[in-house]
Amino acid sequence: MRTSFVILVLSGAAFAQPLAPSIKPTVITLKKESATLEVVATELSKSSAGLSVKIEQPEVARAKFKPTYDGVPLWEALETAADGAKVRLSLRDGGRTVVLSSPSAGREVSAVNGPFRLVPRTITGRLLLDQGLSFHEIEMDVHWEPRVPVFRIDSQPKITKAEDNRGTVLKVETAGSRHYPTTSITDMKVRLSGLTRDTKKIATLAGEFRATASERMLAFSFKELAGKFPITQAEAGVGVTLRSFEKVGGTWDAVLDLTYPENQPNFESFEEQKWLRDNRLRLIDPNGSIYEPDNDDVIASGRRVAATYRFKLLANAVPTAKGWSLICETPGPLSEFTIPFVLKNIPLP
Repeated sequence: MRTSFVILVLSGAAFAQPLAPSIKPTVITLKKESATLEVVATELSKSSAGLSVKIEQPEVARAKFKPTYDGVPLWEALETAADGAKVRLSLRDGGRTVVLSSPSAGREVSAVNGPFRLVPRTITGRLLLDQGLSFHEIEMDVHWEPRVPVFRIDSQPKITKAEDNRGTVLKVETAGSRHYPTTSITDMKVRLSGLTRDTKKIATLAGEFRATASERMLAFSFKELAGKFPITQAEAGVGVTLRSFEKVGGTWDAVLDLTYPENQPNFESFEEQKWLRDNRLRLIDPNGSIYEPDNDDVIASGRRVAATYRFKLLANAVPTAKGWSLICETPGPLSEFTIPFVLKNIPLP
């Protein structure tokens, strides 16, 4: 059984800064009287979500399907296609690829919320003999559209309701740690107690988890590298200033200042480099060749970032000449929000 619903934004003591609007899912519009699943997969791969949808089994690719998507969220569209062809979704490449494959078991349980999707993967029963304690641990995958950079996310969701098929309320162990994912997928764990041999399934597991993310990456292009500095560009409340670009010893140094909106979520000092992980500066020559910096210094202080990128000198190259440019990539405004979910009828071993 699958559940879909919209992202809710909560406020409270955990979030000292105002919250930005929720991140919306990529929506799909595709209507055909009849199509193979391979055709549908190709069309879904063309979405702006940054997701590749593949099929490896010929019989699955030939399965007929009638897509009637009219502004349907991406994960809902994929799950509808999987249901219609009686296949499952498998994640690869750090969540950037979804493979539609023949099921080796029944339909998977999942919860979809905006660009996020949560799927239980394993349930393990354990007995601690020295303590006389028994519990079940649920390992889950949470993944999201690759276009959405997620910088931190709870490693364990807050469970608000857990009961078995007999209506027995289950006890949940809570924790407060966080992951700092570098791909579009991470894992979560929930530890439950109160399940017995008479329990057939977990009827309801509902809760929420927090995430800090940006809706998309921004790209700022600076093309007048021999011009007058500083040069400032801004988009969506993010400002990038190229202070200078000049030859310093054996390198060409680009010095930039970046500013983010006042409601930027707070990060502890040890977390600063986590949300800066995707910041990049590239030097592009007139032929389109790309040069990465040989080293850099990137320092964050609240919502301000000071960065210096150094490029080693190229033979007979003058990067301040006409046709050269610098491309700075940085996250759009960050927001913190909670993602509620409801999982139904999770089978037990």
